[in-house]
Amino acid sequence: MESQENYSTVNAQAPEDKNSEPITQVQRDSVITSEDLPPKSLRIGVTLTALVALLGFAALYFGIIHP
Repeated sequence: MESQENYSTVNAQAPEDKNSEPITQVQRDSVITSEDLPPKSLRIGVTLTALVALLGFAALYFGIIHP
């Protein structure tokens, strides 16, 4: 009987696509949502800072900027 109840619970949560498997609680808990990420302005700022640093290093390395 217990396996019958578990099967019906899993069936109730199954997605429409028959080829995919139902999502477990661990998978559901490990999904990264927008609330888990840092603010958008911080992400853009860090990305731009890293890009400028890499481009500056490349410019110095290839002699485009002569200090």
